[in-house]
Amino acid sequence: MPGRIKGQGSKWIRPVKRLAIYHRDGLACIYCSAKMEEGARLTLDHVVPCELGGGNSESNLVTACLSCNSAKQAKPLAQFLVLLADKGVNPEGIAAKVCKQTGKDLAPFLVVAKAIEASRE
Repeated sequence: MPGRIKGQGSKWIRPVKRLAIYHRDGLACIYCSAKMEEGARLTLDHVVPCELGGGNSESNLVTACLSCNSAKQAKPLAQFLVLLADKGVNPEGIAAKVCKQTGKDLAPFLVVAKAIEASRE
């Protein structure tokens, strides 16, 4: 499956899947822990960027605040973690968190997301 195409906006992923990933990641940025309830604008980040062959599977997508996602751009995760380390962030801890979250089964979070979507209708 191809990754996100420039100019698609948020149409490259179903809203329910996006919401499920946000919930899987605790409605917070995987990189800096900024929370939606505190005003963070959340986006999805491709761990392996589309430009480097990454796809849209939940195992390659994490929740990122707009600031972190903009800073990461199409950098490989390891390169971005070096930048975070320069800002005093523990890169090993972030890498472990990414692995843990992307390894989770999305099914229970899809149930929650579908219920939220149904309540909006």
